[in-house]
Amino acid sequence: MSIFNKNVLSYSLASLLSFSVLTAPIQTSAEVNIEQTDINLKENQFVTLTFHDVRDDVDGIVDRDMYAISTKKLAQYFAWIKAEGWKPIRLEDILAARQNKQKLPEKAVLLTFDDGAISSYTKVFPLLKQYEIPAVFAIPTSWVNGNTQAAYESYGEGNLMSWDQMREMQKSNLVEFVSHSDNLHRGILANPQQNMEPAAIVREYLPKQKRYETDAEYEKRIVDDLRKSKQVLDKELGANTKAIFWPYGAVTPEAEELARQAGLVMSFSLGHYANLADKVQTYQRALIVNNPNAEQIHQLMENFVEDESAPFKQRKSFLRVNPHDLKASSIAESDEKLGQMLDQIQALKTNTMLIPAVADSDGDGLYDLAYFPNTQINKQFDVLNRMVWQGRTRINNRVYAELPINLELKQGISLAKLSTDLFKNNSALEGVMFNTEDVLSCALEQAIWSIPCEQKFQAVLDIKTQSEKQARYHANVSNRTQTALKFELKTDQLDGLKPLVERSLKNTDFIYLSVDPIQTPLAIDALLKQLKVFTPLQVQRLIVTLDVQSEMTEQQWKKYQQIYQTLRKASVQKIGVNNYAVTQGQKIQNYFYQNLSLNDSPLTYRNPYNIGVNK
Repeated sequence: MSIFNKNVLSYSLASLLSFSVLTAPIQTSAEVNIEQTDINLKENQFVTLTFHDVRDDVDGIVDRDMYAISTKKLAQYFAWIKAEGWKPIRLEDILAARQNKQKLPEKAVLLTFDDGAISSYTKVFPLLKQYEIPAVFAIPTSWVNGNTQAAYESYGEGNLMSWDQMREMQKSNLVEFVSHSDNLHRGILANPQQNMEPAAIVREYLPKQKRYETDAEYEKRIVDDLRKSKQVLDKELGANTKAIFWPYGAVTPEAEELARQAGLVMSFSLGHYANLADKVQTYQRALIVNNPNAEQIHQLMENFVEDESAPFKQRKSFLRVNPHDLKASSIAESDEKLGQMLDQIQALKTNTMLIPAVADSDGDGLYDLAYFPNTQINKQFDVLNRMVWQGRTRINNRVYAELPINLELKQGISLAKLSTDLFKNNSALEGVMFNTEDVLSCALEQAIWSIPCEQKFQAVLDIKTQSEKQARYHANVSNRTQTALKFELKTDQLDGLKPLVERSLKNTDFIYLSVDPIQTPLAIDALLKQLKVFTPLQVQRLIVTLDVQSEMTEQQWKKYQQIYQTLRKASVQKIGVNNYAVTQGQKIQNYFYQNLSLNDSPLTYRNPYNIGVNK
């Protein structure tokens, strides 16, 4: 992948998909001793690892190419595979398991190498023959056929394999070649603010026409590219290419369907967990970065197998930010405001942003403004994609969009259609928070619900389910698209919270509770009382945020500080600020840093306000 694309598209690569690498002495490839636990795979589950360049001179974990691994360490890992009884598999094994024709071996691992660097022939191929291990190589066909700028930026001039070398490798019966697209291994313009995002899943912004690519234009571009890639591979290598390994791991179910139209029936992204061969369409691959040794790769494999429940276990620190704060007379001025906001958030070291996707611009109680292109709300301020992308790539935050249920219940706007438009334009989103506002106040207040209350709850679930289905169709498979139901606690009558949470968590990933301690001071006490009867798993999937007012006294700031501390003591690991504003940034930094920040080292603390003392 090109250095340019690595930087601008980093959200789908190492920044979000890699593991923490520690420095360790390099062992010889002939003898590897690792203290380890067994990795227990389910039936037909397999681990897929993705390598890139292999060089003799890779320098520790600070090499010029973070995706490179040293020849010595790769040989060490191959030796470990053989010693530990892992069974390298081929694509045909996965396809047969998918079709229920055979089972995968118990310790199945698929080894893959992206981009077609010359080291695949000079370094990797000899090791495959030495250890008698099969592997798969993903080739961007236009690179081999002369579209070399991106390739040269990554690997240097003349450092790609030739077709003759690939034909030699294929004859060994140890090597398979797959599509890495023809010319989708690049970024294309994704918004008026000129962000470059993965070509395979973005509706391209056309600045001269001041519009986005239509669905038909997008579909033709993707199918034509993948069809050309398959045709080139089939012609040059005499094979029937069946798989696409998506550049940057960027693929949506929509793109996956287009790949099948092009004749590529197997699809591989990047991601966080090991797949079952017979259960999914797109398989996830773990990305190798920072020149790990065999022990560290083993740890990555273990995480890859066990990480499916990680999103629920991980601590999250939320900031709900308002796109309206970026309103300005020019894109440059709006960007300056966004930069200030992101700088403050980066200093606070939170990890999750929540952005309202729509707004009531005139205060009449109706949502009439959208922050993304869509076909139902006419008034638009096209800034959401910019915020999502900059949040992901610049400060490494996961970003959720918020949609109110009342858009459909009170205004008749289809949330399913709106979710389609939302994710077509924002495939980098982590998920959606569906704000129930006042719709389910009856369910919050009453332990036993009336029939009308039951009907309201079912109506919310139906809207959420249909909207989620449409969102996932256009969401990047490499992300774990998640949903939450948001409830605003405006009363201290919370007798129904426990059953509401129990029933809601059967249909959503998280419950998001928003509280205003100033307007409803007794709501926090009522919530803490309810938390005592929650199970640990329910608390694990709970998000609690506090509304911050534009004017607050010193006593109120300290009261909020105490509330955050109390929530943490109650084992709530996902907390935040429900209406973060740049004008409040200094106070939030001073009072909430200790409870909200995920910075694990005081040595890297940076106060952007030059206060010097963290209260």
